[in-house]
Amino acid sequence: MKVHRQSGAILHQRPYRESSLLVDLFTRNYGRFMVIAKGCRRHKSRTQGLFMPFRPLLLGWAGKGKLPVLTSIEQPRFCARLDSVNLACGYYMNELILKLLHRHDPHEVLYDKYQEAIAGLLEDRDPDTVLRVFEKHFLQEIGFGLVLDHDVETGEAICEDRQYRYYSEKGPVQVLGNHHSVISGGTLTALRLEQFHSAEQHVQARRLMRFLIDRQLSGAPLRSRRVLREIRRYA
Repeated sequence: MKVHRQSGAILHQRPYRESSLLVDLFTRNYGRFMVIAKGCRRHKSRTQGLFMPFRPLLLGWAGKGKLPVLTSIEQPRFCARLDSVNLACGYYMNELILKLLHRHDPHEVLYDKYQEAIAGLLEDRDPDTVLRVFEKHFLQEIGFGLVLDHDVETGEAICEDRQYRYYSEKGPVQVLGNHHSVISGGTLTALRLEQFHSAEQHVQARRLMRFLIDRQLSGAPLRSRRVLREIRRYA
């Protein structure tokens, strides 16, 4: 199989033998998979500087086995670099994709949301909002979409001034009292509309998404979370 000029991005890369790289790609039409980029680490390689994450790329590869060979890599337009918190956020999204997406499983909608999230970080939008929106669409694409518009037991519409407990296997249920683990109807609505209006909504939404994503990870840690915490603590 030969593929030419496919829209994609680099999730991760590591050295392979003397002058090559093993590269994890995320592409719009072919999903996530690994290629070998032969000779790209040679001193005179013209493509050496292109093997960076968070850049819009056009990629080509060939091969039928588990490790096809990268045949072309182009950067169609200039892209600024992420830094500090935004860079850690980008690596967090990449780590989610690497750990929770099956290889060779196309996710065109998620790919577009990923590119939108990277663009948002490059434009210096609020990183908490960017991540929560991406996480919401990520869970939707892997088959665990959130219920954000109604109480799953009563069927009643979410009320912003009420409190809910979110059950991972079914969705939100109204509860009485204000406990640490509950989430307000206002936060559920903010997440549904992708518009947050307070620090408390950000805190509750982050706690909810971490709870739901951790269920999918089955206890596997995310290194990028620790890095992001350290950067924020230092800042």
